[in-house]
Amino acid sequence: PKLQAKTDRAHLDDSLAHYRKARAGLDALAVGKPGGKIHPQYVARTLSEAASEDAVFTFDVGTPTIWAARYLAMNGKRRLIGSLNHGSMANALPQAIGAQAAYPGRQIISFSGDGGFAMLMGDLLTLNQHKLPVKIVVLNNGTLGFVEMEMKAAGFLETGVELVNPDFAAMASGAGIFARRVEDPAALPDAMAAMLAHDGPALLDVVSARQELSMPPKVGLEQVTGFGMWLARAVIDGRGTEIIDLAKTNLWR
Repeated sequence: PKLQAKTDRAHLDDSLAHYRKARAGLDALAVGKPGGKIHPQYVARTLSEAASEDAVFTFDVGTPTIWAARYLAMNGKRRLIGSLNHGSMANALPQAIGAQAAYPGRQIISFSGDGGFAMLMGDLLTLNQHKLPVKIVVLNNGTLGFVEMEMKAAGFLETGVELVNPDFAAMASGAGIFARRVEDPAALPDAMAAMLAHDGPALLDVVSARQELSMPPKVGLEQVTGFGMWLARAVIDGRGTEIIDLAKTNLWR
């Protein structure tokens, strides 16, 4: 027997209206002010707008997954590849290498976190060795961001997450890779365009806001309580400037 087509659009229209409202809220966060901090939302949105219509994006686990899911626009031709079952760290660059080898005519972009990229940074040499024109965008926020947020939400002072990063662009240049480093939102669009337009492997090192919070769709009481505990412990531990920086990054944009 055939299913009878539904004619009541109430649920569909309500869902579409909810999405449009949520989309507007997310897009309002993806902006950059000259001289200010570079928000990762702005990086992902700029990448999405500049990439080709059939680009293949790979993304690291942690916060890059969140920004990729929220801001890399799909159109039926683009593809997203991540480590969504296992959550394997440092997956983006090797997946991009595999995708580029399989589809040499397509634009392949690795949306990497600084922690993940640093783990397998030697694969930069692979790109030159095999002449793979993979493009790499590194969110350089100086921390294992998702782990840091989990610790804050659980009420703990973050420990063992801060990263002392090199200048990734300088290192890539030393390996013969076209590279740019961006520290000001105003410079991001042009740097992104130049990186994507290069005819070989290329890297964009984006110094982004460390204290950016990726808010879940719903915030539970346990998370609120844990975050409150973190605030109290941070004050007692003399980390008042860190709290101010967090407020500036997320509230006073």
